[in-house]
Amino acid sequence: MSTQAPASPEPCDLLVTGDTVFTLDAGSRVLKDGAIAVRDGLIVDIGPAAELAVRWTPARTLDGHDRIVMPGLVNVHNHTPLMITRGMIEDIGFAPMYTPGIPQGHWLTEDDAYALSRLGMYELLRAGCTTVVDYYRYPSSCARAAAELGLRAVIAGRVHDADPAALATGRYEHKTAIGQASLAENAELIARWNGHDGGRIRCDWAPHAPDTCSDDLLREVGRLAEAHGGNVHTHLSQLPLEVEAVQARSGVTPPQLLDKLGLLNDRLIAAHCIHMERPDIELCGKAGITVAHAPIGNAKGGRIAPIVELREAGARIALCTDTFSGDLIEAMRWAISMQRINRQGNVLDARTVLGWATRDGAEAIGLGDTVGSLEVGKKADLVMLDASAPSLAPLVDGYGVLVHSASGHDVDTVVIDGKVVLAGGKPTLADGAAIARDAQAVARQQWNRAGRDVIG
Repeated sequence: MSTQAPASPEPCDLLVTGDTVFTLDAGSRVLKDGAIAVRDGLIVDIGPAAELAVRWTPARTLDGHDRIVMPGLVNVHNHTPLMITRGMIEDIGFAPMYTPGIPQGHWLTEDDAYALSRLGMYELLRAGCTTVVDYYRYPSSCARAAAELGLRAVIAGRVHDADPAALATGRYEHKTAIGQASLAENAELIARWNGHDGGRIRCDWAPHAPDTCSDDLLREVGRLAEAHGGNVHTHLSQLPLEVEAVQARSGVTPPQLLDKLGLLNDRLIAAHCIHMERPDIELCGKAGITVAHAPIGNAKGGRIAPIVELREAGARIALCTDTFSGDLIEAMRWAISMQRINRQGNVLDARTVLGWATRDGAEAIGLGDTVGSLEVGKKADLVMLDASAPSLAPLVDGYGVLVHSASGHDVDTVVIDGKVVLAGGKPTLADGAAIARDAQAVARQQWNRAGRDVIG
């Protein structure tokens, strides 16, 4: 609903028009020839373009001729520095931390992580992700990259006490010093970055996984997270190796361990959730966790998560790309296809998974009142897609073609907090070509260290 019309035109910072505007609000309104007025980073009016032209005098207008406007996408699980493994890990292993012969996180310097994170953030922005959950070693580098490119981000460290060098060779060696160092790194991140730029950057806690964190370390994370608030981010039941290791160490499955330690609740964002029997699915559903569904990464590892079963049990589902691709639109498509294969039926549709990539993701990370739909009072986080692209025609109900045919490459313009951060597919706050060159230089050095020739 539009705001009450002022007696005379009022000033606003930005007026965005569009041939078609998908609000994704509670009523799923779709506006033909619509417009959005923005002031102080917030949406102050939305409705027919002709009406808003009378009500507002903008300092700047984004002409939406041949453009589709929709809310920015919310990506709830990612590790931007792991861009260094893309194109290689898919044919070598599955989860980089468990795979020998590739660059490892503990090899990177803080500057390396920053260069790689900028590449990952750039790709996410280019594909229409306006909010991203990102965590890895050197998390302040991830926060810095997101802040500089203008993304809204939830950043966390990579908390673990398993020795990553040993883990890559299949051995679990939990060391107190490693755990304390990773806790300190996450704590320093929160002290430095939480609330940055009016809250555009937020920080949380992220224990890597139940197998790479000892029971004592998980208890400590739970205590710290409870005091901090926000979410806890982790990997859960990602690999058979993880399930076997936790059962051997603690005598329970990974979800049962988190439940025992007080971490299995509606504040948990758990990625993957693949290797679960029915009791674990019911346990996660009853706890109301959010599953960060990574259909592309799961499928490339030859796995399909029981997402429909988890949803039916009561879990919230949100979408993520988990580094393999920055294109959350592609992830929507894979989410539908993999579940139709898994369940041998038409169990998901375009509107459902588009909600996972917008509203549901925003609600899961505590930003449901802030982003995820285009409504008066919410942040002006939106994307404009090129409606003249062949992948976006024919436009019938719109939802089908957005999910089943579009791609991140159709994104032309991105607005976050009312600021244009991508225009014509190019970042406005950084040099995209330089970002790619810097990341390539890091990759060359680290892959050479791993014994691989690099052609780029």
